Amino acid sequence: MCIEHQSIEKTRRVNMDNDMIVDLIESCKTPFYYFDVEGFIENYHDLNHTFQSIYKNYQLSYSYKTNYTPYICEIVKQLGGYAEVVSDMEYLLAKKIGYENCHIVYNGPAKGELLEEHILNGGIVNVDNYDEMIRICKLAQKYPQIKIKLGLRINMDVGGDFISRFGFELGKTEISDAIRLADNNENVSIVGLHCHISRARGVGAWSARTKTMLEAVKLYFDKVPEYISLGSGMFGKMSEELCSQFGAEVPSYRDYAEAVLQPIAEYFSETEIKPMILTEPGTTLVSRYVYFVTKVLNIKTIRGRNMATTDGSFENLGEICGLKKLPLKIVRRSANPKDYQGVDIMGYTCLEQDVMYKDLKCKLASGDYLVFENVGGYSIVSKPQFIKPNCAMYATGFEGVPIQIMREETFEDVFSKFVFQQKL
Repeated sequence: MCIEHQSIEKTRRVNMDNDMIVDLIESCKTPFYYFDVEGFIENYHDLNHTFQSIYKNYQLSYSYKTNYTPYICEIVKQLGGYAEVVSDMEYLLAKKIGYENCHIVYNGPAKGELLEEHILNGGIVNVDNYDEMIRICKLAQKYPQIKIKLGLRINMDVGGDFISRFGFELGKTEISDAIRLADNNENVSIVGLHCHISRARGVGAWSARTKTMLEAVKLYFDKVPEYISLGSGMFGKMSEELCSQFGAEVPSYRDYAEAVLQPIAEYFSETEIKPMILTEPGTTLVSRYVYFVTKVLNIKTIRGRNMATTDGSFENLGEICGLKKLPLKIVRRSANPKDYQGVDIMGYTCLEQDVMYKDLKCKLASGDYLVFENVGGYSIVSKPQFIKPNCAMYATGFEGVPIQIMREETFEDVFSKFVFQQKL
């Protein structure tokens, strides 16, 4: 009965979201994004609870670079998630939202000027390279009264022709030199480990990631590390339409949790203190719960190919648009749509590669609307201000009332940072 109730509630929420999008189409200018708040929160709890059920000392740290919409980041904070940042801009956002430094993880190969502030206030930092360790140790010498704790990013070997450029390679001189440099400063200690690779999302790759991190513990720690961050790169929840395009069974959160946390739990089974285990999900959390709505402006046939131009762009859909066919729905507004055996959905830009969906089989006409799903990752944060300002974003507020969580940019937003020459 409980399962049945949950199913009913889920269906009701999905229908509500569909109705909300239709209402927004009637009242708002396209294109726009829509954020499914309840779905996001549900997904967050599912991931978090699954990992904590296997390893109690687990901590979720949300990847800001994936989608730094403040409204979303604020929800993560309210749910107890850390902030994972890779730039001063993202760091300032986390601080503005109200994060304490001890709940901000600063990663990345090119950290900004505010790294020092973060360190001096007890923030979590994972060192990417030897030069960065030099920089931090100089700071330590300047402030000998402050205890500085650091993590080391470990380079991951994912096989094939791809070589990751991030972190230290196990067993090499650079990591030994970096550790030695830290040890030479009494107020600097290495307490954690970090890794991340987004190109290998299978359970096997995650098991290998765990094995590498435990090997690093054996090599470089004489006591239990305070934390081990496994980064991210997990498959998230997705529709069957999208899931089927990956060619293999998409792992569940439990599949990942068992693969990485059980070996860690066994490794530290005899120790009284257990390290905190972090993951840094981005697309895993947010991708499915952001929709993009765009209007069909015109349809024409060129050299036997049907092409529909919209007021959106492939840039609005994120990097997955170029890899997979995103699930989409048509909101009909035309009286006499034409039946197409194949029509390419194109963006508004003057770029030939602006293809949002290839060879869509559907009934379609100018004036219809397209709702793309699964666009929450690397879309809003990556979209350039090309040709026209960026669009608005909405979400469901209290009592099912839509609220605007990002307004449409204006001409002034785009050009206020430029200098206009008055006289030659």
